[in-house]
This record gives sequence, C-alpha cells and structure tokens, in this order.
Amino acid sequence: MNSNPSRCSDAEGVKRLLREAGAVAVGIAEAASVSPAEADAYAAWIDSGMHGGMDYLARYGDVRSDPRLLLEGAQSVIVAAFPYAGTTDMPTRGGLRWARYALGDDYHDVLRSRLRGVAEQMEGETRVCVDTAPLRERLWAVRAGVGMIGLNNQLIVPGVGSYVLLGTLISTLRLASDHANEGRCVECGKCLRACPGGALRREADGRVTLDARRCLSYISIEQRDGDNDTPLPGKRIYGCDTCQEVCPHNHADLLPTPLPELQPREEILALTEADILALTPEEYAHIFRRSAIKRAKLAGLQSNARRLSSKKD
Repeated sequence: MNSNPSRCSDAEGVKRLLREAGAVAVGIAEAASVSPAEADAYAAWIDSGMHGGMDYLARYGDVRSDPRLLLEGAQSVIVAAFPYAGTTDMPTRGGLRWARYALGDDYHDVLRSRLRGVAEQMEGETRVCVDTAPLRERLWAVRAGVGMIGLNNQLIVPGVGSYVLLGTLISTLRLASDHANEGRCVECGKCLRACPGGALRREADGRVTLDARRCLSYISIEQRDGDNDTPLPGKRIYGCDTCQEVCPHNHADLLPTPLPELQPREEILALTEADILALTPEEYAHIFRRSAIKRAKLAGLQSNARRLSSKKD
C-alpha cells in the first residue's frame, strides 16, 4: 500500500504509467458495489458447488461485492492487462502441454512489482491486487472498459485477445472513469465444443457457466494429490489453454509480445514425462524457481505425469 505524495493524480497520467509498465490495455471504474444481479449470480455459482475445492472463492463475500472494503477511502478501481503469450502455437520441446501463463516467472511477482512501481508515482493511497485479493477482477475489467467476457469465461481484450493477465490498483484518487465494455464475443461456440473436460455448460437461459470440477486447469493445478484420478488427455501436465487456442479472438497476428519475465523457459519446455517422474526435490526447486507451477508442488506435478493419457484431442 502506498501513501506517499507523488506527481501523478490524473487518469491519463496513471494510464500512461501503466502502459510504460507493460500493460496493453488500461481502464478505470468508479469504486462501488457490484450490482445485486452480479452478486446473486456469483452466489448461485458458489452454491452449486461448481467452484470445486477452491473454498477461498466462497470467503469474504462482502469484500468481493464491494472493493472499497479493501482500502479505506477507495474511489477508483484501475485495471491493467499484461500480455503473456505471443503465439497461438504451444512452444513445447518435451511433448508436454503447459498453461502458457506459467512458463516464465511467477506472474504474481512480475505484475506486483510493475504495479508497485506505478503506485509509488501516484498521489493518495493505493492497494496493489494481483489475483490474491477477494476481488472479481474480470468483472472490474469489464466495468473499466478493458475487455469483455467470452463464452469461455475468459476476459477478451479487443484487438489483443485473451492471453492477458490482470493487475488492479485500488486508489483513493477520484479518477475519470471509462465506459464499461458492452461488447460480446462472436459466440461461435468453438470453446464449448473443444473443452476436453466439458467444463463449459450452456444453461437453459442461454448463459454459459464454468464447472471448475470438470476443468483440466482446476484438476491439474488446484486439486491436491490423492484427490486426482481424472486422466489428463493431450499430455496436459499443468493447466489447459484449449478454450483460448480455438478462440477466433486470439488471432496470431494480433498477439502482443509477452513481458520479458513471462517468456517461456527452455528448461521447462524441454521436460518430458519421464523427467518429471524422476525429479528430485532439489531439481524441482531449481527448475521451477520463481515459477507459478510450484503451486502444484512436486507431488502434484508427478501425480499429473502419472495420469497423462495418450488420448488425442
């Protein structure tokens, strides 16, 4: 949290600082409560159990409904999108498929460092949030005009695509707000048909919901060793980008260059299934230093390797 007076106190200045920090899209929304409909939809999703074992998503409901509870005197929610993939092709050497966001340094640390640099140049108080605070980041990205939510439940930034990570600054500055993004994805349905776990489900009212319990990203990352018995098709060792790979919004010629820290590491790309099963704790700690993949822990990653199937997508 920052409370040092500095030179930046206007919306355009903050946006400029964030773009200089590597953001490909920035927007601002007034800090306020989410609408009753948005709160009810989220509560219904939790009540249905579709969040699986991610119990943290059911906590701090009051904060998720009002970001002002994260910072006393909050006036503005500033959302920035940072690129992490510059190609639609999976850059693998060892035959395994990894979530692209996890192939470089841990994005939590990378984005937090860049956002703190911006916060230090802003007047007032600022709280930096990167995926760990009880904040509905995609909802605020839409409100701030940064992007729209696709059928695959991913945030899509117009002209950029969905291979972005979100960082948020909650500020006591009263900044000019942007118009909410009212766009819609093309709704071609490719993501629904391609999802290998059938996690994307169209409801009777036409909405598409994500059942995390069937999502291979959840199964290969969030579930803990001992709970996992679901096969991981297509050599998906950690995460699953299928719903993004088939999305027409992710045109190869539009994808921006990833942040340098998020560029894929060759030592991870080169790993084979056998390599992972043979990893010692010391080798694991070295290869995955400063990596988001450490969330799965060595036991989880080796469990995933044992459950890989030869099934083709």
